[in-house]
Amino acid sequence: MLTTSGGRPHTPVAFAAAAVAVAGLAAVGVGTFLPWVRSGDVLRDSYQSIALIRTINVLDGSPLALVLDTWTLLIPVITVCVVVYALGFRRSAATLSGVVAIISGTVAGSATVVSGGEEVHLGISSTGPVTTLIGSVLTLVGVVGIFAGRRSRATEDAGGEP
Repeated sequence: MLTTSGGRPHTPVAFAAAAVAVAGLAAVGVGTFLPWVRSGDVLRDSYQSIALIRTINVLDGSPLALVLDTWTLLIPVITVCVVVYALGFRRSAATLSGVVAIISGTVAGSATVVSGGEEVHLGISSTGPVTTLIGSVLTLVGVVGIFAGRRSRATEDAGGEP
């Protein structure tokens, strides 16, 4: 008969992976506040860019408007992830962190590919997207490490009578 002990300790790999995931989430959060759009000498972060897009009604009625709404929830969701990591629910936090990393990494990766570099006068700045992309990759590495570093504490009762 297999039994499990009350608490399952995490390996040092899982602790290190959680630290990497939290560092990645922090980089994602910081990256959203770095310059994403350049217009002459004006630099706008992702949230200022979203406000501008909403002001001129570019995406009204478009499915891409949902992406903007999701993007504005990144910081609260990152905060929830870090709190859940701190409370010790690493797998739950890792699952949510993976979703955050995939969404933010996809948007940041797309912006990084489209960016014309820092010498353009109108377009996507690479500072914010690259930082967010690096944070997303770090987060995914941490998430994989959390699930790979988990150890089961199941023991087998080798005793006598059933």
